Amino acid sequence: MLMITHLLVVLLMIHLLHLDKNEAFVALLFGVLIDIDHIFGIPEFVRTNGIFNITNKEMLLSAPIQWKSAFHSPMAILIVAPSSASFRFTLPLLAWGIHIAMDAIQIEFLGVASLVEILFMLMLLGILLMIEIRNFQMTQFETKASISRFFSWELNKISSLFSQSLFART
Repeated sequence: MLMITHLLVVLLMIHLLHLDKNEAFVALLFGVLIDIDHIFGIPEFVRTNGIFNITNKEMLLSAPIQWKSAFHSPMAILIVAPSSASFRFTLPLLAWGIHIAMDAIQIEFLGVASLVEILFMLMLLGILLMIEIRNFQMTQFETKASISRFFSWELNKISSLFSQSLFART
């Protein structure tokens, strides 16, 4: 699936499981960032097909290039399972398993950037937005909730993530 779809699923998982910053980082690492391996195939693709074909979806999909690393195969469980044990929770295994399952569904049934995937992304975005709006409304006791206050509240939340160390105890 598209990296954005993986990101939205992991963000929803972070919300539903009430993960702290460290757990959210692990979920993002195993659920989304394993797709970073796709960029390693780009130099070979550009060498054989030219830079101007990098946006040609059909050419990208038909190129005989290894786009995915071993993390996208079932054998990666030999790496992910010990990581889960070292974290003392199953979060890496869960995030990785969801990622692999989503990719398998795309390959077997949907195709790349299919209408179903786009609708799924929009649904996930809507759910995340509803969760955020509900959380915002729960914090607005004395003041009237507005769109400008909602965006201000979101920006404050985002800036607080970057103002504290990622690995600090919460």
